[in-house]
Amino acid sequence: MERRTVLASIGIGLTTAAAGCLSETDATADPGSESESNPESESTPENDDRSLATQAESAPTTVESGATVDRRIGDETLADSGLRKPVQVALTNRASETHTPALVIERDETTVLEESFELGADAAVHVSLSDLDEFTVRATLPDAEQAETVTVGRDQFDCNATTATIAVQDDGTLESSVISTLMACRGVVTATVERDETNSTTVGAMPGASEQDAADAKHGVVVHNPTAQTWTTRILLEESSDPTFDGVYTLEPGATAEIELAESGEYDLDVTVLETDATEHEQIGATSFDCNTSTTQAELDAAGTVDLTTISTRMACPDDEFSE
Repeated sequence: MERRTVLASIGIGLTTAAAGCLSETDATADPGSESESNPESESTPENDDRSLATQAESAPTTVESGATVDRRIGDETLADSGLRKPVQVALTNRASETHTPALVIERDETTVLEESFELGADAAVHVSLSDLDEFTVRATLPDAEQAETVTVGRDQFDCNATTATIAVQDDGTLESSVISTLMACRGVVTATVERDETNSTTVGAMPGASEQDAADAKHGVVVHNPTAQTWTTRILLEESSDPTFDGVYTLEPGATAEIELAESGEYDLDVTVLETDATEHEQIGATSFDCNTSTTQAELDAAGTVDLTTISTRMACPDDEFSE
């Protein structure tokens, strides 16, 4: 049985906002608890005709009562750039007796973690999903023929602290829940753009700006998918090395994502196709914000690569009208 809970918290961390719920789900590691780090960022099991549960059950990792072990999936790319945080997975034993659940995590239909744990009472396993992707988390209790699955989508990687928990209950059943703070994630967009449709977002628009201000110097970023297949793109913008915008768009055939920069500045733009890791970089200078129409266009191709081009009209602008 899966429960999904959202905790409202404006500008307050998960621990402060939801202390009672954290106690309920054991969603956060105790800083003083015993932990073990997996030296491999991702683990790929050897080929074996046995089932995943049987493989994981063959050599369980012992976690003493009240202790915690840590695992990490990915290369921590979310820590390198952008406005998104990793998602945490917790496998906990709330029962008073020892249980041995098996944990399998798949990423893009590839198994990246497969391990069995002998969990004492109140013992837990914490797994950090440190890369932006889609994951399937499945825990099983082979002896009790119990199984529980949680899906972690790309939209759950935002500025909030999010934990997906699968817990062993006193009656030997498994229960899952997802809890998250609900801070407003300015500059974070995750959207699916349907075939031949356009999704538009404005970055840097000031509340109360006049119509004239809104009509003045701007620069557009346009990502278009003219191919016959669906691609997922991540659009990152930084200004003076500070993340400004982090958009993930699943673009169906003919779909377009438009981002309008409403404030003049020096920007670094990266457009990445998540399925292929193809990335292109472009610098957008303050000179792009003048009386001309200026756009940086990214077009995808059938191989999942990106072509970036900046185009602009070439009208002569009145001196200093758009300078800072």
